[in-house]
Amino acid sequence: MTETTPTESAPVAGRRRGPLVALLTAQYLSAFGNAITIVTVPLFVLHTTGSVATTGAAGFVSALPMIFAGAVGGVLVDRFGGRRLSVLSDLLAGLLVFFVPLLDTLGKLPVPLLFALLFVRTIVATPATAARMTLVKPLIEDAGARLESVNSWYQAAPRLGLVAGAPLAGVLIAATGSAAGMYVDAASFLIAAVLVALGVPAAAPANFPATQGNTTTPGFFGQLREGFALLRTMPVISAMTAFVIVTNFLDDAFTPLFLPVYAQRVLHSGAAMGWFLGAVGIGSVVGTLLYGPLSRTVLSHRRLTLFGCFAVVAVLRAMLAFEPGALGVTAICFLVGVAGGPLNPMLSTIMLERVPEQLRGRVFGLTGAMALTSAPLGVLTAGWLVDVAGLRGPMLCFSLVYLVLIAVSWRRPALYAMDERPADTSGDTPAADRPAPPDQPADRPAPVADRSEPGSEATVR
Repeated sequence: MTETTPTESAPVAGRRRGPLVALLTAQYLSAFGNAITIVTVPLFVLHTTGSVATTGAAGFVSALPMIFAGAVGGVLVDRFGGRRLSVLSDLLAGLLVFFVPLLDTLGKLPVPLLFALLFVRTIVATPATAARMTLVKPLIEDAGARLESVNSWYQAAPRLGLVAGAPLAGVLIAATGSAAGMYVDAASFLIAAVLVALGVPAAAPANFPATQGNTTTPGFFGQLREGFALLRTMPVISAMTAFVIVTNFLDDAFTPLFLPVYAQRVLHSGAAMGWFLGAVGIGSVVGTLLYGPLSRTVLSHRRLTLFGCFAVVAVLRAMLAFEPGALGVTAICFLVGVAGGPLNPMLSTIMLERVPEQLRGRVFGLTGAMALTSAPLGVLTAGWLVDVAGLRGPMLCFSLVYLVLIAVSWRRPALYAMDERPADTSGDTPAADRPAPPDQPADRPAPVADRSEPGSEATVR
């Protein structure tokens, strides 16, 4: 996590690793809390109301705000600062979760109030993701760490949270009841808020560049438009976002739909689903953590890493159509997790390198919200196809779409810019001095840093 580049021979005096450790610890605690929420909230609602329909409605109410809260929260992050929003977001989320079991114990938790608490909890918790991401790069630079390595640890938090937090939540609920899980969930958010408040140094919010001829700071919607404008002026970010939107449509049909249907209809074993989920989660943690060291060698070519990871995922998922049995499916799920693991840390590294500091909240919030919109559609489409055509055909079809997407995007110019690394203080070679990618067409000039893109140099401290 703090490995040095080849050009660094000794640590630089004055580097501080404490704030980075505090932020990473807060990220893992928050991920642990989210995992407990995933397990605890449905069981709590089911136990409290006794209604499966109400439980489903509670899940919908909890998930719905994520689509718009990320975009709105990103603007607030840029306006008030990532540290302040991270602390406030975790504090409010922890308090709202705390009130759910407390009011239930007092007999003052009607279903509408329960739904309102869950809805608002998601609204206030969502901006913390973008807020902490805006804090990562300055703390990495202060610590003298490597961006790819720290991003591996940072992006592993949600995956490790599910792998470790979900089973622990199940054990906790079995031993003490669902209310105890809610209290632990609340405590994880509150401790994360304290860690960021005390461990991460305060910084003034980034200054917003005034538009030409206008010295006033743009309003809320003006700043939101600036985020969309940046996506249009940075083709590499737009191309990556579009790629992720399509792949999220395909990905989110795999775990919540294809795997449970496969376990039930092919293996006739509901217990097998637990093995599948565990294998995917462990594989994701392994693949995410491997990106840091492998980004120096076999995964150093980012564009090929993007295509290669998704191609491997496509082939592995297509193998399920041949019904390899419980052990074979478990192995495939593990390898799918490993293959997909490097993607998030790689993509977040590229965005942190390129997006200007004063726009990071909006860009991370907008791209996250846009990526989420396709996931529910993928589940609905896959469910309809399985009902109409059975399981094997839709699984092969979704895998084929991965390969078609790779073929269509293979020579897309914007994605070549993924391998343009801006010069920084870590000792990396400036983009202009790097050789052209080996697979680049001979008639295409070597890519150079687009100095007209906002942030191509502004992100370098």
